[in-house]
Amino acid sequence: MKKRLLKQRMTLGLMLLCGAVLLTLARRYLVQEPLQLWMFGDPIQMPAAQDSAAQPHNIIGRDDVIFIPPPTPLTSRIHLQPPSQTYIETLTDFNYLTRSIFLVDPETILLPSDIDVHSFLEADLTIDTTVHGPKVLIFHTHSAEMFIDSNPAYPMTGIMGVGQYLAHVLAQQHGIETLHYTGRFDMLDGKSHRPGSYERMEPVVRQILADHPSIQVVIDLHRDGVGPHHPAFVRYIDGVPTAQIMFFNGLSRQNRNGQAVNIDRLPNPYQRENLNFSFRLQLAANQLYPGLARRVYLRAFRYSLHMMPLSTLVEIGNQHNTQQQAKNAMHPLANIISAVVLGE
Repeated sequence: MKKRLLKQRMTLGLMLLCGAVLLTLARRYLVQEPLQLWMFGDPIQMPAAQDSAAQPHNIIGRDDVIFIPPPTPLTSRIHLQPPSQTYIETLTDFNYLTRSIFLVDPETILLPSDIDVHSFLEADLTIDTTVHGPKVLIFHTHSAEMFIDSNPAYPMTGIMGVGQYLAHVLAQQHGIETLHYTGRFDMLDGKSHRPGSYERMEPVVRQILADHPSIQVVIDLHRDGVGPHHPAFVRYIDGVPTAQIMFFNGLSRQNRNGQAVNIDRLPNPYQRENLNFSFRLQLAANQLYPGLARRVYLRAFRYSLHMMPLSTLVEIGNQHNTQQQAKNAMHPLANIISAVVLGE
């Protein structure tokens, strides 16, 4: 009798243990899995019942306003007004450029000879849309850059997901076939490792460009980083909170005691074209969406801009912005890009 009772207790204990394990797994699935789906999925297409009932109500960014662009035919173009003669004269003032258009990092120097406003404005930056294949390449030298509501375990909830969305908008709204590369250059042996990212990036991107000679625009998409108490970079576009953008250039030049010293080991044959591209993108942004674009940031090194004339590095918001704010910025950014590279 005692052996039978002991056996029954052991069986009951085992059943209770199994039940506890199953309950834990069920809770993990029911609570965490919808969160992961929400982070991966497009919030516009999320089933209403799952979005409202299964989601925790303290998720940052859950109630973000989503920008939904009006349907427009692919044949439509974003037309820019040519700058007035008065504004052109203002742009030729180097002091104005460094106060209002460019932000020069102290470690480098921008020279008046770097910016020829008249030739910059006259240059044809339009791409050939008749060639077969992708016209734009988007990649991320720093793929691990996240937003306040990102899950670092899932790269597509960070800047990589924003890049995928930009590629979608360029293709669907503007008819610009775009290739989005999701390789991770800031990972080494399966672990996060930012040093050397640009060196690991270059041979891969060069191979992509060799494999796809139709590519004419290269975008290295990043998320900016600021101090822990700095606010998010937000502007309202049509009433929708939108992460600010910032175009970025490396000058391959250092500031040594007020003297400009070229970094010979980091040559960039397209530095002038890069500067012109950022300059024109900035002017387009200021005309179409005043206040959306921070000043073009200029630093000393080369980064990823030396492989094609129409190359730019773009920073989207900072770590305090939400994913949706960053995605909202992709519609105006795509309009800005298309206005410059598609032209009239």
